[in-house]
Amino acid sequence: MEVFLHKIGGKEVPKPVRAELRRCTAAEAPAVYALQNEVRAAMPDPSQFVPDTLENITAYVQKDLCIGMWQGGRLGAYAIVRFCGESEHNYAAFLGIPRAEWPHWANADSAIVHPDYRGNGLQRLMLQAALPLFPGNITHIGATVSPENQYSLRNALASGFAIAARREMYGGYDRYLLVKEL
Repeated sequence: MEVFLHKIGGKEVPKPVRAELRRCTAAEAPAVYALQNEVRAAMPDPSQFVPDTLENITAYVQKDLCIGMWQGGRLGAYAIVRFCGESEHNYAAFLGIPRAEWPHWANADSAIVHPDYRGNGLQRLMLQAALPLFPGNITHIGATVSPENQYSLRNALASGFAIAARREMYGGYDRYLLVKEL
């Protein structure tokens, strides 16, 4: 899916810059991992985002879904969506949803946008690009966000998510659990 960037490096560009939203390949998992680590390291409070391992990211790219925003040969943003089924990692499990319904839920697991590309609505655009690639049985998407991460929270709410709960997750981190019905 082609998109046009109107801001780069926090500044309006005189002419929109073309970029592509597309599914990432297994060979691109190291670029996803590197972007995760670069963006997290620059965060004022890195605890707002719990990083993943290269091994896990590679598995998500292979068996789940990772949409990347590519501008030229550079990965500038990505969103990972996981289809956890009846695994205890399914966010539906944390919301008290009956186990029989878990296979109908997807986890919006992470969304990262490099500071150079912020302000272009990429989190929303990546979710829009991902939706047509979901298995047909998915009816809900769950997500988590730190209450302190107002940027990601605003983006999630603007994408149609609603706050469903607040709880400790990921080994003691305060998180909102969000839900979007499809």
